[in-house]
Amino acid sequence: MQKWPWKIYSIFLTIIIFASLKDVASQDSAFRMYYTMLIAFHKGYYIWLILNIISLTLNLLAPLVVFCYAFNVKSSLKFWQVFFFIRLCFDLIGHHYGAQFIKAAFFQSFLYGLACMGVFIIPILPSYIAHYLYAFKKPITTPK
Repeated sequence: MQKWPWKIYSIFLTIIIFASLKDVASQDSAFRMYYTMLIAFHKGYYIWLILNIISLTLNLLAPLVVFCYAFNVKSSLKFWQVFFFIRLCFDLIGHHYGAQFIKAAFFQSFLYGLACMGVFIIPILPSYIAHYLYAFKKPITTPK
């Protein structure tokens, strides 16, 4: 099976993940201002910030699993199986800013909301496909 698209995607994913880290570090990012305002009103919003940072941190390993899949690197599959579910969990609960952004987009218009969902989901979805294939699919062996 040709895996060159996965090799290209792994580079693309690395760029996406590291670009999202600049939002955490930059003082002027909408992400940082959003959490600063929320926490100013209620300290309980620290949990959403922490969950988002954990999600971003876990996603730093996402390009690695795509590289492993693309280049047929052998490693501990048990780790990647557990990591798949941890990453999925934190991606579902760890994007409060993104969820509110999409919610606001749906108030603007239904099509705009769908477009925003696509912008958030479509670039990351192939990483889950590669992660699943790498961690859970048994390699096909040809009989001799």
